Amino acid sequence: MLKIKRLYTEPKIIDPVVFEEGLNLILGEKDDSSNKTNGVGKSLCIEFINFALLKQASDSRVKKIPKAIFSPQTYICLDIDVRNEPITIKRSLQNSERPTFYLKERSIEFQKLEDATSYLGEKLFYNNRSNPSFRAMMGPLIRDERSEFKSLVACYDTSKRIPDDYTPHLYLLGIDIDIYATIKLVINEIDELSKHIKKIKDDVELLRQKGIDDARSDMNELESEVKEISRSIDALENISGYEFVKEDIIQLEKALDDLRREKSILRSKYIRSKPIVDASKIDSSEIREFYEQLRKGLGDHIKRELDEVYQFKKKIDDFQNQLIYQRRDEIRKKIETINSQIDVLDEKYKEKLSVLDHQGALKNLKQTYSAYQSKLDEASQLKAFISKYDELELHKQRAKAKKEQEMLSLQSAIQESSETLDSLEETILATHEYIQGNRKASFEVKPTSKKQVVEMIMRIDDDGSHSVEREKVFIYDISLLLNDQTSAFHPGFLIHDNIFDVDQDTLTKSLDYLVNKAQFGSDKQYILTLNADRLENTIVDSKLLDLLRPLVRATYTKAEGRRFIKTKYQEIQK
Repeated sequence: MLKIKRLYTEPKIIDPVVFEEGLNLILGEKDDSSNKTNGVGKSLCIEFINFALLKQASDSRVKKIPKAIFSPQTYICLDIDVRNEPITIKRSLQNSERPTFYLKERSIEFQKLEDATSYLGEKLFYNNRSNPSFRAMMGPLIRDERSEFKSLVACYDTSKRIPDDYTPHLYLLGIDIDIYATIKLVINEIDELSKHIKKIKDDVELLRQKGIDDARSDMNELESEVKEISRSIDALENISGYEFVKEDIIQLEKALDDLRREKSILRSKYIRSKPIVDASKIDSSEIREFYEQLRKGLGDHIKRELDEVYQFKKKIDDFQNQLIYQRRDEIRKKIETINSQIDVLDEKYKEKLSVLDHQGALKNLKQTYSAYQSKLDEASQLKAFISKYDELELHKQRAKAKKEQEMLSLQSAIQESSETLDSLEETILATHEYIQGNRKASFEVKPTSKKQVVEMIMRIDDDGSHSVEREKVFIYDISLLLNDQTSAFHPGFLIHDNIFDVDQDTLTKSLDYLVNKAQFGSDKQYILTLNADRLENTIVDSKLLDLLRPLVRATYTKAEGRRFIKTKYQEIQK
């Protein structure tokens, strides 16, 4: 059992809030400064409790308070009893990962938040059963207002998309959570295997442009081709004299390739090196006659100048052509030399091949080895893909078989807890009858093939609407707390922040149930935040109001100094 006793800060920036067993109310109230009851600090009060109970600082609204209002060095302090052992938890934003626990005779400063949560978990879960982590258990016990109370299981801010965790619920219902954890691990394993299998399928399709089943025939064909080439090479290598000429043949093939490549380059250069052709020129006699008509003697002068220019250009062109012809002659001679070298090497190549007497089965030794290696690599790669695919598929089938086996075990575990489930359903029906006036409700737990593994199906009268779903969560949570069977494993406290966004009659009946019907005793505690105007405008029974007023532990308004954190501020948006 965990009981919350007092919330405060060091140094003091809030008024301490003292909690008792049973029902505890935290109210938001109107005053002369405002008719609004939202934003006065009710939810933040709950957030302080959650932070002290080791909620991650990165997920907490406490981190959104400006430093000028709430110093990171300020300690949020919470006095609690765990199994009747008093513990004070002190935690600041500055050292959020290093909370300090104060016990009767000693204090413990944890170096890691994980160690602190493990310590509280060991204190809280004293039995020998497998149990959820401390923080997992806090989820359905301190439901985030931003979960909107839409689901029995989804208890966190809806915007964070945190996966549903059935572990704390199964634990409270007496169902073996190890089976659930194993199934979740197997499902994750199947998902990972499926990802790898899809990746292999994509790789094979990229390699062969066909599906993996069709690629199996390609693999068989490739292996056949590799064997055939290998057989040819083996036959060649067994020919007498092969070892003597093998290296010579390969070297000759390389030399021939090099010469042919060089010849091709030289031929390209030869074609590009064309001589300069004489450009057409204007007849100088015509120019002379034209200028003579303009001025006597000018034509002869112009003709003389043009003739000199043409003679000079001809000398330059003749010189360039001489260089080009020399270069073309050099290239031609090199080509002839290379042709002679190729002829000589060809003769040697034929002589070496004739030693093998292979009759043309292998037309090029180097190409044969290259083709062999290429086919071998391709076949090996494809075979590796298909072998890995088959291996992963086998693992996936085994994982699926294991999942089915564990699902049967889960079904058995649920059946073994039928007494607890029946008892809880009876509590739910009784609560529903008190509040709604009928027993049109049901509760069931069963395995499912869906990824969530388990389904918790609860129906109440006219469920489906926003307000009725909230009432469903209230009835489920309070029944878990109060039921004799489930309370044996329940930490003994429950916090609901603004859950009662319901009609007037349902609110009145729910509060009446909490005050007059619920048997909290000294080992159960329920903390509820509520707007005070809902009480004043909804509850006409003065006796019920008289019973509720002593249960109010704190009241907050928008007036300066009357808020939970006394100074008004805007949350930091990140």
